[in-house]
Amino acid sequence: MKKLILILILASSFALTSPVIAQEQVCTTVYGGGTVCGAHTPVETDLGDINPVILGSILLTISGVLYFYSNKKSLKAKEVNNK
Repeated sequence: MKKLILILILASSFALTSPVIAQEQVCTTVYGGGTVCGAHTPVETDLGDINPVILGSILLTISGVLYFYSNKKSLKAKEVNNK
């Protein structure tokens, strides 16, 4: 069960993230002036658009399902051992 949880966590982390490639040089043209190079521009991230409440609800649901199945499996193992 521990291996399954670890595999699910790793697979979801690889699925939800994307590589970020740094730009070599950013040049911005200022209104009425020249060009400014080297200014920082914000980079959009994948998880920035996800509502934390939705993400927390999904994680809570997954943990509840995993708890239910592990509890069900342990009860079945106790029944087999008692026979």
